[in-house]
Amino acid sequence: MPAAPQRTLLAVLLAALAAPSLAASQCLPVVGPGWPPAVGNYGQAATSLLGGQAEDGLSLLVLPARGVESQVSLRRDGGNGQWMVLAGLADKRIYNWNSGAGRGGVSLVLDQEPEFAQAPLPDALAQRLVEVWGKALASPEVAERAPVTEGEVLSFTVNGERYSGVRPGCGQLEALLEQATLLTELAHSKDKKYEKRYADIERALDKMHDRFVGDAG
Repeated sequence: MPAAPQRTLLAVLLAALAAPSLAASQCLPVVGPGWPPAVGNYGQAATSLLGGQAEDGLSLLVLPARGVESQVSLRRDGGNGQWMVLAGLADKRIYNWNSGAGRGGVSLVLDQEPEFAQAPLPDALAQRLVEVWGKALASPEVAERAPVTEGEVLSFTVNGERYSGVRPGCGQLEALLEQATLLTELAHSKDKKYEKRYADIERALDKMHDRFVGDAG
């Protein structure tokens, strides 16, 4: 994958890490089940173009206010059962607002070839990630329904269940953004870097456990 698209994708995910973190108990729910109103068709089209949705893994789709859409997912390979990380980046912006002499309207630019990168993930680490994401997305940080949003939309999935809303700025869901960034870095890494990337992901999971299990206790 060319360096410029890779940097773009990583920048989208790393942007969340600039804000100071708060404890989970201080975080207002900013995502909820399903899609926000009026986002479903766009989100489903972007999901399909950027690698689809797995029923037994996890993913994070980023629909930015400007620029190109991205998704990172973790799923089992249908052939050999190996867990794989797939990072996709749209070649051009999918959401397109047409304005002219008449009324404006939205069109989805689906005739394109996204950039993809992928890498394997050990079974135990993959299953730990899926478990952690499942618990985080079942926590009080998640609202009863996806909120109305303007601008950027983030959409998480775990085991086929979708949760969408605005970018989390604290708590467990913000920690998932850090893990998604590490998965994206893994997808773009050479084989010799895999072990280091795996260790980085393990440390991120340990850090999340130490922070939020401690808070719960």
